[in-house]
Amino acid sequence: VIKESMRLHPPVPLLVPRESMEKCILEGYEIPPKTRVLVNVYAIGRDPSSWDKPLEFDPERFMASEIEFKDQDFRFLPFGGGRRGCPGYTFGLATIEVALARLLYHFDWELPRGVDAGSMDLDEIFGLATRKKSALVLVPTVRTDFDFRQESNDVKRGSL
Repeated sequence: VIKESMRLHPPVPLLVPRESMEKCILEGYEIPPKTRVLVNVYAIGRDPSSWDKPLEFDPERFMASEIEFKDQDFRFLPFGGGRRGCPGYTFGLATIEVALARLLYHFDWELPRGVDAGSMDLDEIFGLATRKKSALVLVPTVRTDFDFRQESNDVKRGSL
């Protein structure tokens, strides 16, 4: 789920600018030396030549795939790539995984009363960071089968 979310909605749509060191040809385009180049991660994640049904949210596409966050497969670059990729990607990814797991474990999530999933505006605004045009509002409901007080006591005793 995390990989697919980052494929469709990368943290930043354009990677830090780079400068070509020598003349090269990329996809039929000649790039002269000392040319500033921006990598559009947003477009790469939606490229039909790299992804089946690229605009469809399908977390299963990564289950049988060997694509990793820090790999030489340049179809998936949410944290950049190579030597100049994000140095904090492992910490960031671990933080996302723990936060998401805890939110899903402790809460049930619903749309606000009167909001229909089919009528929601899912358009995005493209900028320095990609975000929803309209805020997504969800209502968390504490799961009643979990005792928060017991977990709090376990944390105080150091048994978690």
